Amino acid sequence: MTAYEQFLIVVFVAIVVGVFCGHLINQRRERSIKEFERSRRERKAEVERLARKAL
Repeated sequence: MTAYEQFLIVVFVAIVVGVFCGHLINQRRERSIKEFERSRRERKAEVERLARKAL
């Protein structure tokens, strides 16, 4: 195996690891966004409930 082939293998493995990590980071980001939206909806509903009680 030549040095060039070894270099190509290392580059390929680095790309695969990068894609895998990017996928995991994207999943975590989407989960975080969903959690934020859910908590925002809950706060909004709580404010509406308190406003109705105040009336």
